[in-house]
Amino acid sequence: MKPGSLLVMVVLAGAFSTTALAADTKIDVASANPAVAPVIRASTDTVINYPGGTPPGNVIGSFDAQDSTFNRPVSCATLSGVGTAVPFDTITLTNSGASTATVNIRVGQQGDPSTACGEVIDPFMVEYDTSFNPASPLTNCLQVNDDTGGAADRCPSLTGVSIPSGATRVYVLTSFDNAAVFNYEVTFAGTTPVTLQSFGIE
Repeated sequence: MKPGSLLVMVVLAGAFSTTALAADTKIDVASANPAVAPVIRASTDTVINYPGGTPPGNVIGSFDAQDSTFNRPVSCATLSGVGTAVPFDTITLTNSGASTATVNIRVGQQGDPSTACGEVIDPFMVEYDTSFNPASPLTNCLQVNDDTGGAADRCPSLTGVSIPSGATRVYVLTSFDNAAVFNYEVTFAGTTPVTLQSFGIE
């Protein structure tokens, strides 16, 4: 996401699309090597609090050659040998309420985020506890998601994510492949409304 991009968040009440699609045939490969060093350019971190209140709109962004890159995980135990220099943006979400919050988060197509991605784009998402260091991409990793719906939907989503009061989660929005160029739109749904606090350009 670049300077000047629109940044908003939304809570979606509707269900995601169930359009039938061919399964994603891309195969990820685990790497036995150390993480490829990140390249820091102009990725965006969107900071969000959970104080309650009216939920705002979506986060809209894009990936291109101006973005920072890192070696994404295959799982929280293994680095990818395919996505060794993928672009990334981040969302830093803190539950500032008194109770545990449960959220769903999805990275979809810009302009139609609830529709299955199919062959259009291939995002990837990683959840981290407290902080994210692109030079150490397995540290603090909680979970990863590549495809929704048994690989039929290439848009990643995390469902029923529990965030204790006072806890912070960092969501790394990235891609399956290196040198990816596409627009994305992030949506949230959950038991606790979210409000946009601030954002910054790294």
